[in-house]
Amino acid sequence: MLKNNTDSKNGKQELKKVLKTRDLVIFGIIFISPNSAQSLFGGLTTLSHGHGVLAIFVGLIAMIFTAFSYGKMASVIPKAGSTYSYATHTLHPTLGFMAGWAILLDYLIFPMLVYKLSSSFAIEMMPFMPLWLMLIIFILPMTLFNYVGMRVSSHLNLIMLLLKLISVFLFVGFAIHALTNGVGTGKIIDLQGVFDSTTFSMNALISGSSIAVLSYIGFDAITALSEDAKVPGKTVGRAVIITCLVSSALIGIQIYFATLIHPNFATFKNTDTAFYEVAIAAGGSGLAAATTILLVVTGAASALAGQASGSRVLFSMGRDQVLPGFLSYLHPKYKTPVYSILILAVLGYVGALLIPISVFFLIVVFGALIGFIFVNLSVVIEFFIKRKERKGANFLSNLISPILGIVVCIYILIGMDLVGKIVGICWLLVGFLYLTLKTKGFKQQVKMDM
Repeated sequence: MLKNNTDSKNGKQELKKVLKTRDLVIFGIIFISPNSAQSLFGGLTTLSHGHGVLAIFVGLIAMIFTAFSYGKMASVIPKAGSTYSYATHTLHPTLGFMAGWAILLDYLIFPMLVYKLSSSFAIEMMPFMPLWLMLIIFILPMTLFNYVGMRVSSHLNLIMLLLKLISVFLFVGFAIHALTNGVGTGKIIDLQGVFDSTTFSMNALISGSSIAVLSYIGFDAITALSEDAKVPGKTVGRAVIITCLVSSALIGIQIYFATLIHPNFATFKNTDTAFYEVAIAAGGSGLAAATTILLVVTGAASALAGQASGSRVLFSMGRDQVLPGFLSYLHPKYKTPVYSILILAVLGYVGALLIPISVFFLIVVFGALIGFIFVNLSVVIEFFIKRKERKGANFLSNLISPILGIVVCIYILIGMDLVGKIVGICWLLVGFLYLTLKTKGFKQQVKMDM
């Protein structure tokens, strides 16, 4: 029988506190990934009909309200589990479970998507490599890093962040040079990089925005690591805001220049690896090879961050016994939720092997948006209603901002592709059925760790 690791002072299972503010910001940016624009570009620009920058901007507006809400909740509930913990504590254990179950869909799909994208770009350079082997090459070392703990992962993340920034500025530099020499639109400053009246469609923009939201889910990952952090909850909240703003600027500038280099979104040979074609146009095969290598290497780090955060959500739900208790088992030495990590690794491999990238894009943000709605609602209930903090600026931060966050998230959900809605709703129904059986028709209350 497995024995759970507990804190000697209070008898509770707790993760080892090793992360500082810098580590949290780096972790969030790694998860969001400044050069994720390169892997997302094809799907983003195609769905938005060439309006990737606008889609990123709409995503930022949607997420900045939610980012503030995450920051406020992290200041009062510095626990692993993030969305799950906030909704459980503030709303109701049943709603907390559904919020956690929803966000789990995101944490299950995101590593799969990143592994598949990284492997696809790697195979562009090494077509002789089968997908099943390339996935193993990515997943095994990343799982090992998570297994041995966040201290080791944080050191790796700093290196990966530097590589990601090199990739970003390398492409931007070559793109500016290419544009001044007549490639693409031939202009460095051109409205077409942001808006094209001949292809604009509000429905397409909203569809693109649903993918753009994927660029911002790193702030949820930061709060999922609250128990790994040495810093107080308010500092975790600041890390959330910084991550959101910095990442949006870095991603937006790459989408802008990539759009100017290749303005016709309908002519890509392979949408999944469209940025490879953009890089060739901007700097030839040398730039394409360099950016692809950096994207492949650092993309694995984004999956590492996703796996780490997802394992903390599973850990927290297992600790509260709303999911099987073995998920909360901590390694005696490393204090990491080893079974949660291993389960995500196996599911990540199988999913990346079997599910097409286009399908991932359609379903990946559904769970995140549902989770974001719960977090915004938690702010209203916790601060505006329970604590009655309603005067002055509190009226805006505790009511208006989270309500706007809820409205925008619902708007993007409505505009999502039908496949994404169907898969997401089915996922929620499975979770509800599981909870019904777990509580014997809600005759027993869902447990909640305090």
